[in-house]
Formats: sequence, C-alpha cells, structure tokens
Amino acid sequence: MSDTRGPMALRVVITAGGTREPIDDVRHIANVASGALPAAMAEALLTRGATVHYIHGPGAVLPARLNLQLQLASGSGLDPATIQARVAEFQAQALSAQRAWSTGQLHCHPIQTAAEAARVTAAVVAEVAPHLVACAMAVADFAPTPATGKLASKQHGAAGLTVHMAPTVKVIDEVLRAWPQAALLGFKLLSGASEAEHQAAATLLARRSGARWVFSNDMTD
Repeated sequence: MSDTRGPMALRVVITAGGTREPIDDVRHIANVASGALPAAMAEALLTRGATVHYIHGPGAVLPARLNLQLQLASGSGLDPATIQARVAEFQAQALSAQRAWSTGQLHCHPIQTAAEAARVTAAVVAEVAPHLVACAMAVADFAPTPATGKLASKQHGAAGLTVHMAPTVKVIDEVLRAWPQAALLGFKLLSGASEAEHQAAATLLARRSGARWVFSNDMTD
C-alpha cells in the first residue's frame, strides 16, 4: 500500500457490511448488514476527489462498481442495428457512471471475521492517517471458537448443537488509538427501540469510542 498522507486529498476510511464468524470449516454465524449505506457514502466522497479506504465484509456492496446489465437473448429476433444501439446505450451509461466517481481513489480491503476487521482497520488507520473514519460495519459482538473440520450432524442429532461464543474486539474502539486526530463517525443499529433508547445507546457508544457523531438506525424502519 502506498503512502497517502499527502496534504491535498481528503483521506477517508469506511468500514462496511458484516462479518462471518466460523463455527467449523463449512458453517458460520453472520448478520443481515449489506453495506449499501457505506458504499453510497464512499461513492459520494469519491466524486469529491477523496481517497477512500473501504474495509468490507464478505458479500458487502462495493462502491464504484457498475451494476449494469446488457441483455441480448439469443433467438430474440433483434436486428444488428438494434443490438448496436443497445450496446452504445450501455457503453454511455457505463462511462457516465465511471466519470461520476473516478475523481477520487478507491482502495478495498476485504475481511472475514471481527478479529480481522479490528486488525485491518487499526493498521489502515495508522498508515493513512485519515481525516474521517466512518465505522458502519456490523461487526459481530460474539464469535465461537471454530472447530477443525466439519461438525458431524449425526453426532448431535435431535439434541441439537450448543455453540459457546465469546465477546469480540470492538473495532470502533481501536480507531482513535491508531490515529487520535481522526474525526470518527459511529453507527448504532437497534430493533424496535424507543427514541430514548436510541439516544442512550448512541451516547454510550460516543463516550466509549470517542466518536464525534453517532448515527442510530432501527431495523423496523
């Protein structure tokens, strides 16, 4: 990774998506985070010329990726002129989208687990000295100790499987330890909570992590 501590470009670190905490070699615990909001944030910052380091979990939406489709089914009876027109339209859309975000620089850092997210985030923050860090990743609060191989289904049977999980490292708590000058934005996700509960949870997160702002969202919304 090159040094991006130059004075001109806005340097931003964004975390996105969820984590996967393995139970064994074929099973894992995950959450519903998609990374759509942090991806949109990254795209907006890229259009303003920012250098964005995007730390994302498995399957998270990636910024500045063109999700365009060109469908030309065989046997559809499309004449060459129509096909050529559709290809030209597709190319115009792709170039327009590419120009919208290409003024900035995007660096993607894929991770899998909460432990890896904490390690990579701290390392990236320490190296690039960002102006802004937005911790929007839904990091697992607990993780099991993974078993080697695959747990046999027949071994547990009707009795079920009990998975013991331990607390994970809070990624957001590592940010200001790595670079105290960063402006830190935190995110809190609750479900069915009152406004007072959102305020209390956001305040607790801000005080614990040193975040300047906390955006609290509710799954029921």
